[in-house]
Amino acid sequence: MGNPSGIVILDKPAGMTSQQAVSRVKRMLGVKKAGHSGSLDPAVTGVLPVLFGKATRLAEYVQDLDKEYEAVARFGWSTDTQDGSGAVLAVGDASTLRCEAIGLALSEFVGGISQVPPQYSALHVDGVRAYELARRGVVADLKARPVQIDRIELLACERDSQGTVSARFRIACGKGTYVRTICHDLGVKLGVPAHMASLVRLRSGPFGIQEAHGFAELERDPCPCILSMDAAVRHLPLVHVDGMTAQKVAHGSSFETDVETLGSGSGDLRVHGPDGDLIAIYAWDGVEQDGTGTVTARKVLAAQEERL
Repeated sequence: MGNPSGIVILDKPAGMTSQQAVSRVKRMLGVKKAGHSGSLDPAVTGVLPVLFGKATRLAEYVQDLDKEYEAVARFGWSTDTQDGSGAVLAVGDASTLRCEAIGLALSEFVGGISQVPPQYSALHVDGVRAYELARRGVVADLKARPVQIDRIELLACERDSQGTVSARFRIACGKGTYVRTICHDLGVKLGVPAHMASLVRLRSGPFGIQEAHGFAELERDPCPCILSMDAAVRHLPLVHVDGMTAQKVAHGSSFETDVETLGSGSGDLRVHGPDGDLIAIYAWDGVEQDGTGTVTARKVLAAQEERL
């Protein structure tokens, strides 16, 4: 495949870390450099965008976008990991729990909320991952953080023969949200210990589960599964430049452009060369009275030979 750059939307299976999944994609594609845009726990399945080549420099633009999940919260016991893999912390009676009460409690999470990350998380505490401290029996001082929940929809409630209640729901949320903590905190709201029994990521930014590919499909022929690296930044405003300006861009030089359509604020934009390919990410800082503005380089993606 030469030295390609692009994105593969992987349907990550259960039983492997996100990094293990990325390593497998690297071997299939025969590329040297690859990364993902937002990790999934080993037990979690679904959409994992894998960026390779120069596209790895665009991971932040996908990682910062909202995500959508389908989760199952199970009532009756809570765990130290807040999912089904952990040790049981508390047990409670879910026999009187009703679907209407679960739906009402879920609705109270919508909006900007404060969330304490789980002890078993990949957050750094004094240079050490929180989950590493938790495995040593050390309780990390994790502060509550603001997260955004755009919507929650209760899909179904089930009760098994042992009286265990499960609630399946869909959630759209912003960066940094722990869905297993939502399940744990839902139990706290209802007075019945709960944990996350399963989780599927349905969407990461613009990439949905319907366009995700499994390893078997990638093994057969990866080429149809590869998206251009521009797919990672299609939500950014677009500026086309001619050949002369493209040479300036390849060297990271600032240039003036008609940015009237970009609005009066500031932010990043994607720059396409005369052939329509993404060559850089630039930033603009407001618009002059004549409708023009100077944009400055953030990430130059032109290959070395294109800079000569």
